[in-house]
Amino acid sequence: MGVYTPAMTRLIFLPLFAVLLSACVMPPRADSNLTPLVQANFQSNALPNNWIELNGEVTVANGVLQLPAKPLELHGVMFGPALLDELRVAARFQAGASGRQFPEFGLGLNGIGGYRVMVSPGQKKLKLFRNDVLVHEVNHTWVPGDWTHLALQIRPLPGLKWSVNAKVWHSSELEPKEWQLAWTENVEPLPGRATVWGQPFSGTPIAVDDLRVWRID
Repeated sequence: MGVYTPAMTRLIFLPLFAVLLSACVMPPRADSNLTPLVQANFQSNALPNNWIELNGEVTVANGVLQLPAKPLELHGVMFGPALLDELRVAARFQAGASGRQFPEFGLGLNGIGGYRVMVSPGQKKLKLFRNDVLVHEVNHTWVPGDWTHLALQIRPLPGLKWSVNAKVWHSSELEPKEWQLAWTENVEPLPGRATVWGQPFSGTPIAVDDLRVWRID
């Protein structure tokens, strides 16, 4: 008959303790950014169902959404569910310049009268509008022809305030960790759908790809 020793106790107890500990530890919280509410890569030659064109004939060709070159107006598309806050929208844009003629393009949240962030290469600015009124801007130098990544988000703050943030970067750069544009709003936004915008002053269409909308925590 074998002798029962303290070492044998440890051999039995430690694996059992590890099993119990793993059962008690909560799994890591899933990153909501990994599961977009909307994700469009435009593999078909038509707008997704329930997307709405704004100010012009928007087309899908060569795997991208194309905002038309004419007429010289602000063209757009409205998409996704109508929500209020805790949202992020992102996309990438490609456009060219012609002499001193530059395009403008951007993203929006909370519908047509909500927030819109626009890259303005002619003024070297990243601009934030609310209901078509400029509320904030920061410096930004655009790279013609390169894919430009853009993200916009809105989230509630204590005291009936909202934080509106945006960032922009090019394909040759890493995504910035910090938001480059920050604005605090004290007027409650209205529920609305996400939007994408472009005004092609250069006479060539603006390509848009990888449109996404997330719920953020």
